[in-house]
Amino acid sequence: MPRLLRDRTKAEDAAVSVERRKLVETFWGKVALLFVALLLFTLAFAPIKQFYLAWIALVPWLIVVRHCRTPITAALWSWIGGVGFFIANMWWLVFVTGPGMIALMALLGLYWAAAGAIIRGSRLLEAQTPAKSALAVLAIAAVWTGLEWFRGTWPLGGLAWLYWGHTQSPLLAVCQIADFAGVFGISFWGAAVNAAIALHLLNRRKVKSSLPAFAVAGALTVFVVGYGLFRLLQQTTSPGPTVLVVQPNYPQSNDGRKGASDQEILDFHLRMTMRGLRSHADVDLVIWSETMMPPLNPDAAAYWESLQMPQADKMARQWLETDRQLAALSRRKNVSLLIGGRYEANHKITADDFIVAEDERNSAYWYTPTGGRSAQRYDKIHLVPFGEYLPFRSGFPPLYRLFLSLSPYKRAEDFTLTPGDADAMTVFELKPGWRFVTPICFEDIDANLVRKMFQPVDGRKRADFIVNLTNDGWFEFNEMPQHLQAATFRSIENRVPTARSVNTGISGFIDSNGRQHDLLGAGVEGTSVATLSLDSRVTIYSRVGDIFAMACAAVAAGLAIISLGRWWLGRSNPAVAH
Repeated sequence: MPRLLRDRTKAEDAAVSVERRKLVETFWGKVALLFVALLLFTLAFAPIKQFYLAWIALVPWLIVVRHCRTPITAALWSWIGGVGFFIANMWWLVFVTGPGMIALMALLGLYWAAAGAIIRGSRLLEAQTPAKSALAVLAIAAVWTGLEWFRGTWPLGGLAWLYWGHTQSPLLAVCQIADFAGVFGISFWGAAVNAAIALHLLNRRKVKSSLPAFAVAGALTVFVVGYGLFRLLQQTTSPGPTVLVVQPNYPQSNDGRKGASDQEILDFHLRMTMRGLRSHADVDLVIWSETMMPPLNPDAAAYWESLQMPQADKMARQWLETDRQLAALSRRKNVSLLIGGRYEANHKITADDFIVAEDERNSAYWYTPTGGRSAQRYDKIHLVPFGEYLPFRSGFPPLYRLFLSLSPYKRAEDFTLTPGDADAMTVFELKPGWRFVTPICFEDIDANLVRKMFQPVDGRKRADFIVNLTNDGWFEFNEMPQHLQAATFRSIENRVPTARSVNTGISGFIDSNGRQHDLLGAGVEGTSVATLSLDSRVTIYSRVGDIFAMACAAVAAGLAIISLGRWWLGRSNPAVAH
């Protein structure tokens, strides 16, 4: 090619590059890129589950971060992108609380803002040597992963929802690293792939300068897929119990009503259970979903009986009759029952003559063929803020009163459940070798709590499978498949199967490799039966938990300190800041 033509081509390329940079640096250019990012990311999650889109979903956001002038503007644009993403994927919260949804989305966006500020402030996306670009891939992945972990931890117990790793549940080969790194290991790999692509585009697609970044992402991919295939090909399971789950599909109002009386709900569950047992006589365990039954502890009925009021006496007799029928069903059919219900104790009369229980719990009751209702019971430990209790009641009363005024409840007592003791993680035993734990509702997205339920004792897992009782009746549309997608990783992390009974769905089963099977779709009623395959593997994750994610958080914190230091020095020397 003649030199003049070469120079002209280079000049044209440079002009195009300048125009491209100008577009990215405009307000609408950034808006367009963030919209593409949240669209790709949204399509990657359940229920659409186009998991491969997540491999590039963060790229537009990273390009926006690179073209922000300062870490503060990067934080602002990232916050806007984060808020948009969470609204697009958690808009169903508006059916429960509009103001609460807005406040939560604004809070969740801050984690994206922090990631954007750290990445921009530490210059991880700037043109650099090939060796530094390889390190940048790992650093960006650590920042994203560390902030995901932090979001799932703080404040108020965090929100372990919509992690990048969750998108990959349809591609089980890349999910198996969760048995040592948790779901955060998958998020790290995905963020690294996105970072490598973004660096390539920001380096004007120069292959030579991008090779180290792609080499790091490629090596991670080979390891993740290779490890996953190895785990999937292992034969480590043996037949376990046959379990029947019941899905009633009752609507749930914000004040706790289910659209049917206690008697109607009991009759439905008895009828569906009998129908399922007639078709599957070998069932060992029947599961009814969260809070379907009234208080089943005898002292609750005894208190209401003691009031000597016709309506209270009628209610107490109904509760006692429910308990009697459940025990009779267990004995007659020689099957164990795990029942979601309430626990009430320490009743009092309020100033407005309303009777409340000072100790009310979200519980799972255990019925056995030989003894009826067992003394064993599990009380939910990790309560959902704003759903099962209002925070700041004693720490910051003015804020608490504001929250109460925005809630559907009139009294503080209506909004306060008592958590189970943190170390009271009941292990139920069907028979030797068939032991299970029962995280209730959103406890199955609390990876650390579930891990503790399986933490090995003398080299053996504390339990052999998970039973999850959930009531997602408050929510609509994509909440149910998102919940199932997140819960899937508890089985992989601890190498245990899961049986789920969910009021409005999705009920069914997950094996110890994360395969979902025998599912009942959202919004239908019915039963499902499966024989669980118990897994002998004891995982690193069950032993040590989120060590990997904590290490990523430490890297993110270190980079944040470096960014702050650069900003401080840049106050007197602008060349340092830029």
